[in-house]
Amino acid sequence: MIRLGLRLAVSGGREALVRLVIVAIAVGLGVGLLLAAVAAVNAVNAQNDRYAWLNTGNSNTLGVQVHRQLRPGQEVAGVARAPLWLLFTTDEFDGQTIYRTDVAATGPSSSVPPGIPRDPGAGQYYISPALSALLHAAPAAELADRYPGHQAGLIGQAGLPSPDSLVIVVGRSAAQMAHLPGAAKVTSFNTTPPGSNAGVNQGSGLGAKGLDLVLSVVALALLLPVLIFIGTATRLSAARREQRFAAMRLVGATPRQISLIAAVESTVATAAGVAIGFGLFFVLRVPLAAISFTGQRFFPAELSLSLPDILAVAVGVPAAAAAVARLALRRVNISPLGVTRRVTPAPPRVWRVLPLLAGLADLGFFAVHGEPASNSGQVLSFTTGFALIIIGLVIAGPWLTMAGARVMARQASRPGALIAARRLADDPRAAFRAVSGLVLALFIFTVAAVLIATQDTKPHFSLDGAAANNTLVDQFSNLNVIGTGTQVAVGSAPPPPAAALTRLRQISGVQGILEVRADPGLQVQGIPAGVASCAQLASVPGLGRCPAGAAAAKVPSSLTNTGGNLAGVTWPAAAIPAGRLDSLPLGSLDVSTNGSQPAIEQARTVLENAYPTGTGLPPPQTIGEYTANSNTARNAYQQLADVVILTSLTVAGCTLAVSVAGGLADRKRPFSLLRLTGARLGMLRRVIVLESAVPLLAVAVIAIGTGFGASALYATTEMHLALVVPGAAYFVLTAAGIVLALGLIAATFPLLRRITGPETARSE
Repeated sequence: MIRLGLRLAVSGGREALVRLVIVAIAVGLGVGLLLAAVAAVNAVNAQNDRYAWLNTGNSNTLGVQVHRQLRPGQEVAGVARAPLWLLFTTDEFDGQTIYRTDVAATGPSSSVPPGIPRDPGAGQYYISPALSALLHAAPAAELADRYPGHQAGLIGQAGLPSPDSLVIVVGRSAAQMAHLPGAAKVTSFNTTPPGSNAGVNQGSGLGAKGLDLVLSVVALALLLPVLIFIGTATRLSAARREQRFAAMRLVGATPRQISLIAAVESTVATAAGVAIGFGLFFVLRVPLAAISFTGQRFFPAELSLSLPDILAVAVGVPAAAAAVARLALRRVNISPLGVTRRVTPAPPRVWRVLPLLAGLADLGFFAVHGEPASNSGQVLSFTTGFALIIIGLVIAGPWLTMAGARVMARQASRPGALIAARRLADDPRAAFRAVSGLVLALFIFTVAAVLIATQDTKPHFSLDGAAANNTLVDQFSNLNVIGTGTQVAVGSAPPPPAAALTRLRQISGVQGILEVRADPGLQVQGIPAGVASCAQLASVPGLGRCPAGAAAAKVPSSLTNTGGNLAGVTWPAAAIPAGRLDSLPLGSLDVSTNGSQPAIEQARTVLENAYPTGTGLPPPQTIGEYTANSNTARNAYQQLADVVILTSLTVAGCTLAVSVAGGLADRKRPFSLLRLTGARLGMLRRVIVLESAVPLLAVAVIAIGTGFGASALYATTEMHLALVVPGAAYFVLTAAGIVLALGLIAATFPLLRRITGPETARSE
């Protein structure tokens, strides 16, 4: 029987060979997409893990003893590790974030950052390849002068989140580190991805809970449509094969023999497709790694598959295809004559909507009673709810299709609608299977669009005008909220060195310097205020102006906490003599430039050398850079959503195309007989469109409505925001997707005349 199955699969005539090739190619595409989706999830997790060591030393990870890296020959047990002075800060260059780590070993057993062979000594630094190239390309006054010493080597992949990461490990003496603000002693490096409240490491990584939750939903949104696509491909020409196996039963074949032949035939095509899929994945892995799913490229090695992943796909897909083939022969095994006579299978029952309702109930429960306290509990609760909804849509689809067919039958007044309704009611499962991928894509698109629109309502920093890109702000105070809910400015710096001010004024493109002095007793626009000289404020008109006759004005202590266009703002006068300003501590130093990169970067270098950053404060940056950094996580989530939407729509289109291709072969006999009885081609075209449009529209309405409902429950529970309806672009794209799907179906019309001719009926 196995030999017969192989012979039928590869030498059963032109039709069998074409079917084998089509199934293998379709399964290959599906497996390639499946492997890419699994590898992408693994790569995002690996990339986020590589941020962990860069989050060592802040308030959330101090004292975590999870990483031990010893030099060769050292013993792990019984070693009293010497502490390592560590200061993690960030830097900027041309809109790119540079992660800087200052270290000083206090003994030979001090921990070593990953990716480098040893701790750099004073006057040395290790640097990432991308930053090394940048250092050699940029003038020293714009970048290299910020880092004392000389390059000792390159940081390896183990210490870099991405090939594009700009990372530097600067060696200092212990005496120097002891006087740097924010420096701490650590005995190990963190290996846990940064949490959602990471202090120092702002903008690096997506956050532990947020990443786990997003990737869990992304995995569901990517994997299930791909699995549906593979299942659809393995059922190509199912009706034709069913008839052939029924004929074999009538001439004496046993059910077991037929099942074995069908399993062998399906496994051959699927195994070839799996091989094609693996080849496709490994060929495209490097180009896929260059796609910045999270805003940064992956290392190709991270876009990898574990052994369980490989075995699950290599064994699971052919096994699933064999199981599908066996299930498809239920009618053949029960009654082969029933296949020939086209006995209608039992209709789907209403219980099919229960998983969908259970998923909504799961999200609703947590919306009413609150989410679990633990991160793992929250991830599990939301993932379970969305998984039930996605699977519930697939299970409920046939019942909803049947309900739509019955409504159409009652309202039909033309033969085409009646025939389509009858065919849908005869096998609603097959009718829904053709559009199931598109229905899931609509649900995923709806959830992503609604949650992005809701997320965008969160208050985020935005400052208009030239000051956003042209003004460099070195912030020495930070806004904290005390128990009464009042914002207070914490921290200050000594007056700027005269040499630094002189150097700033010598830079071509620097137009003015504003020294904002800290004064805890002042407020302006509800924000803790500082005091600025009106003479200096006049040299930086993009930041506002003083009232007429005033010598000093109250301005926000942090321009990065204001919004709008400041050029036209008149700040209130401050009742402080101009001569007293120099006695107040410095809250921030703002340098107005002409917006050119050389001016901004040279000024940033001077400021960083005059005031080393630390204690979690941002580096000198323009307000536009601050805006981009504060929205890093938001942008990463949106980029992931875009990838999921595009991938799910692509898979849905492939599923629909394969279903249409299979439907052409299955329609040969009934449609050719209809044409012999006098049916016009126009009526048959209407039947084809209605057979796809009814399940698509009936289930799409439920999928879109469910998407809005699930998004509302998630937004209430996790985001603590009210649902916001997306803009007109969402509705336009949704309508365009449905029209495009119907257009793909209509593209088969030219073939309809050829496959339903009288010669086809004679051959049948």
